[in-house]
Amino acid sequence: MASDSSESTTPERELYDDEDSVMQHANDSQSSLGVSLEDMDLDTSNEYEEQCRMTPISRLPAEILITIFSRLPSASDVRNCMLVSKSWARNSVDLLWHRPDSRNWEKLLNIIQTVRKPHTFFAYHDLIKRLNLAQLGDMVSDGTLGPMSNCKRIERLTLTNCRMLTDLSVSELIKGNRNLLAIDCTNLEQITDESLHTIANNCYRLQGLNVTKCTRITDASLVAIAKNCRRVKRVCYFDGGS
Repeated sequence: MASDSSESTTPERELYDDEDSVMQHANDSQSSLGVSLEDMDLDTSNEYEEQCRMTPISRLPAEILITIFSRLPSASDVRNCMLVSKSWARNSVDLLWHRPDSRNWEKLLNIIQTVRKPHTFFAYHDLIKRLNLAQLGDMVSDGTLGPMSNCKRIERLTLTNCRMLTDLSVSELIKGNRNLLAIDCTNLEQITDESLHTIANNCYRLQGLNVTKCTRITDASLVAIAKNCRRVKRVCYFDGGS
């Protein structure tokens, strides 16, 4: 299911206008000349000394850092940036987690284990905007998807060929998600109208829906989608019959 036209709130590594540069600001270096530490109180003095110790890159605005990190050649380079400092971690973590790599079973398990941790520096479950499990197919079950039910900011969800999934995990993942723009349930033969009613009652921003070969879905749930999800642009439904 194509979703190129879907709107998205996720950082897509956009190019920032070069005019929005700190270089536009007037050079205030002259105004700092002649400042004496003797004229400052202790707290101000410490703050001034701390600023003097900062490297030039530490003074860059967040949007500039994000742009730089987004141009790194590999995900491992971005991960290395996360280890430099808290500031760098804050400005690079979203580049790794808005669309986490789930192309193999080991990587998916790492994602699940991370989002299930009760105390982490970042709320990783809220950073995931796109989740694609299509390449794992029949390896994905309710036991796999269930632990990710707290990921409520997913915008594009691809479950193509994950035939073992049922309403139990699909509905739970969708409940409370107000950000979902597109969902592909192709070949999910076990899901029923329950999942679609959950979509209709929660995902008012939905634009794309693919339920091809979902043979247990009826017209009633599709009507509910049409009534509640007023932004829908594409619905693909083919039951595989003659």
